[in-house]
Amino acid sequence: MKTKISLSIIGAYNTIVSIVMMFFASDLVGTIVNSDNADVIRMCEVMHYGLSPAILIIGLTLILCRNAAIETAKNILLAYIIGTLVLMYVFVCVMGNEDLMNFSFATIIPDVAMLLLAIFGYFKAK
Repeated sequence: MKTKISLSIIGAYNTIVSIVMMFFASDLVGTIVNSDNADVIRMCEVMHYGLSPAILIIGLTLILCRNAAIETAKNILLAYIIGTLVLMYVFVCVMGNEDLMNFSFATIIPDVAMLLLAIFGYFKAK
């Protein structure tokens, strides 16, 4: 698989996620937080606004580096794989055990799909 394809798909996904988080964080919070406390709900919303630019940076970096040399592209994919593995640990082991969070494995399916694409793109790089 050409690294350009995997970097483009993963980059577009992250860019779209960041835009959704930026403009629809208040709509998403009800499905994420298991609380009726207004302060808790607002904190979750604000955290999504803060996280959105970081995800946008990741998405744009992947998109803008899609024409990089194969070794550079593989290093970018490797960085994404390592970071996403840490994210999966946080999702499953931290958020999955937190009563305040409405965590389900169905919510991380797109992230797992992007991780698998990154792994496939790394090992089958052309």
